[in-house]
Amino acid sequence: MILYSNSCSFGASGQGHKIYPEVVAESLSAELHNNGRNGSCNRRIIRSSLRSLIELTKTNKKITALIGLTFLSRTELWQPHLSAVDNDGDFHSISNQKIIDLDWSKGINKTINPNVHEYADDEVKDYYKHWLIHYSKEGAITDLISDLIMLHSFAVNNNINILIFSNCERFPGHPDVDRQSPFLASLLDYVKLNTNIIDPWDFSFADFALELGHTPKDAKQFGLNGHPGKQAHEDFGKYLLKYV
Repeated sequence: MILYSNSCSFGASGQGHKIYPEVVAESLSAELHNNGRNGSCNRRIIRSSLRSLIELTKTNKKITALIGLTFLSRTELWQPHLSAVDNDGDFHSISNQKIIDLDWSKGINKTINPNVHEYADDEVKDYYKHWLIHYSKEGAITDLISDLIMLHSFAVNNNINILIFSNCERFPGHPDVDRQSPFLASLLDYVKLNTNIIDPWDFSFADFALELGHTPKDAKQFGLNGHPGKQAHEDFGKYLLKYV
């Protein structure tokens, strides 16, 4: 059995302790394939998951997939001036923690990648600046839910046991996002009908950990948006076993 996992840093390897994909894989006696990458945007998570799952289905019949979503405010750009990572070409995520506080007079040096202003060319800076100006939570969620439905449908059609959930944050509700709007309501009907998509408006790994009393291990740097620690990963892995 294969356990496939993809996420941002919340589920990526190299954290110095056992992480939730490892907890689940160990419990299922599965071979873990972890494609989580620090700083990932949701588009990368979904695209690389689809690519990897297509390859895995060629040689494996029993696959479980854990897909952990990241912050909505992350995006990406094809950046050939940076080294390619894995098999994802020249796509690289670009993101910031505090959109409102971004100081464009100083470049984009308040991003998740603090030194991005040192290597990003003017076109990348300009792209990100205008992306943020036009960023809409409602638009981002509509695109994301559409992508999730296509990934979920592919998994179901190929007998992959998939579980999709939010790692970093619960999705915003009214007034930022009108879930009854005609461009979103029918898409959400699909989400509601599938128990292997944990409602991102009601749940996230970050909130799960905080509600259990676990302080993020890097709270001094990121506050409550920081990364869950060892015990939080243990508890979350056990929680996910109820779904897989």
